[in-house]
Amino acid sequence: MPVSFIKSKTCKCLLFWIVLLFACASSLLLFSCSSQESGPDPETGNQELATEEEEEEEEETGAETEPQNQTGNSGSGLDDRESNCKFMELYSDPELPRVGLYAGKGSWNENVEVTGYFLDHYGFEWSSFDEKEAVHLNFEENYDLLWFPGGFAAEYKNYIDDHSNIRDFVSSGGLFIGSCAGAYYASDILRWQGTDYEYPLDLFDGKGVGPLSGQIGSGETGTIELTEEHPVNRDFKAEKEMYYFDGPYFEPYDRDSVSVLARYQANSEPAIIAGEKESGKYLLLGPHPEIGGYSGESPSFSPDGEEGTQWPWLYEAVLWLSQNESW
Repeated sequence: MPVSFIKSKTCKCLLFWIVLLFACASSLLLFSCSSQESGPDPETGNQELATEEEEEEEEETGAETEPQNQTGNSGSGLDDRESNCKFMELYSDPELPRVGLYAGKGSWNENVEVTGYFLDHYGFEWSSFDEKEAVHLNFEENYDLLWFPGGFAAEYKNYIDDHSNIRDFVSSGGLFIGSCAGAYYASDILRWQGTDYEYPLDLFDGKGVGPLSGQIGSGETGTIELTEEHPVNRDFKAEKEMYYFDGPYFEPYDRDSVSVLARYQANSEPAIIAGEKESGKYLLLGPHPEIGGYSGESPSFSPDGEEGTQWPWLYEAVLWLSQNESW
C-alpha cells in the first residue's frame, strides 16, 4: 500500500477524532450553562428555577438566604428567610407603592418610628399625615397605600372627623395596612373584652376581637403559625415569633371573603388577614412583625430589622398585597 495513502488515511482519522472531541466539549459546556441558569420553557413560558432534588436538599439542610434589599443595607437579623428564588423571580425589581403613614392623634409614636425604619430600609417612598389631613388630603395624588400603625383605635375613630376620605381611597383601588389598633380601626365591629363597638371605616366586614388576655401578654412574643399554602409564606418556616401588644384576632362574617395569612398558635384564630374592599385591598395585622428588641424592663425597639423583627416576611406581604391580582 502506498505510503501517501496511509498518511492521508491517518490524517483523516485524526481530523475526525478532533472534530468529535470538539463537539463533545461544546455539548458539555452548553449543558453545564443551562443547568446553572434555566431558561423559559419554550412551550409553556414557565421558568424552572429549582429541581425537586434541590428543594428537598434545602429543606434538609435548612439553607437560608438574605433577602433582596432595596437600599443596599443589610442586618444580621434579616437573614431568617429560607431560599426564595421563586418569590424573588416573581417580584424582581418591584415597583413599590407610595406609602402614607398615619402619625396623627391616637398613633403610637414609637410604632410610627419603627414602621418608618422598615419603609426606609426597603426603599419605599413615604411620608406621614395627621388626623386633619386624613379628612382633606387628596390621597390618590400622593399615595398608593395608607398605613395605620398601632396606638388607640378609639382615638382614630374620635379624632378623625370624617372617615369617608380614607374609605373612598380604598374603595376606588387604594391599599390599606392596619397594624394592631389600625386593624381594629378597619373592622366593622371592635370587640374589646367582650363588648362590641361599631366602627365607621368598615373596610373589613367582620369583627376585630381582643385582647388575648391569658393567652399572650402585652409586650410579649407569641407564636404565629403561617398558612403554608399562602403564596407569601411559601419560602418561610411554618412558625414565627412576633411581638404582641393587645392586637385583635379576626372573625369575618363570611370566612371566604378574606385570605388568612397566619393564625395565633394560642387560640388558632386568624392573626393576619387580607381582603378586598370594592376595587381596593387591605392587610390587617394583629401582631407586630415590624417590632423587635423590646423588653418590659427597658422598652426600646430595633431600628435595623434585628432582635426579633420579621421584616423580610412583612416586606413580601406588602409586595404581595400591592402586586398580586389574584386572591
